Amino acid sequence: MLAIDQSATMISGVRAGDNASRRAMAGNWLNLPLERASFDAVIGDGCLSAVDSKAGRHALFGEIARVLKPGRRAAIRVFARPQTADDLGGIEALVQTGGVENFHALKWRIAMACTGDDCDFAIKVRTIRDTFDSLFPDREVLAARTGWSMTSINTVDVYAGSDIGYSFAPLAMLIDEANT
Repeated sequence: MLAIDQSATMISGVRAGDNASRRAMAGNWLNLPLERASFDAVIGDGCLSAVDSKAGRHALFGEIARVLKPGRRAAIRVFARPQTADDLGGIEALVQTGGVENFHALKWRIAMACTGDDCDFAIKVRTIRDTFDSLFPDREVLAARTGWSMTSINTVDVYAGSDIGYSFAPLAMLIDEANT
C-alpha cells in the first residue's frame, strides 16, 4: 500500500512508518508520481474536496484513471454539500441543541454553507475559520456546551490566513463528473 498526501505534516501524523507492505510519500494527487496503469485500486479520503474547482476535480479523476490498471476501481469518500445547503443560523442552532456530533462535522457544515452556487462550489479555508469565529467567538463556552475538547476545536486555526481552497459540490454533481 502506498499513501500519498501533499502535506508532510499529515503523513508524519497519521503514518506509523514505512515497512515492506506500506509506505507513505509526499505528492500531489493532480500529478501523481506513479506510472500509468500501475495500481489495482485507488482509495481517496476527501480528495475531491481538496481541490477548489470543477476543473481540478476533472483533473483528479483523470489522474486516478491514469494510474489504475485497466478494469480496476477507485473508492472515494466524499464530503458533498446537500442540494440545499444549511444556513449559518440553522447550524448555530443545531450546535446549541446538541445536533452536531463533533467539531469536524461542524467545520464541514460551515464550509458547505459558505460555498457559492457556481460549478466550483469553492471556499478558501480561511473563510471557514473566520466564519466559525464569528459564530462561536468564545471557544471555551462552545467546549463546555458540546463536550468537545479545546484541542479539537483549535484545529481550525491551521486555516488562519491560508489561501488554500476546498470545494464541496453536491453528490449528484460529483457522480456526474466521475462518469464523464
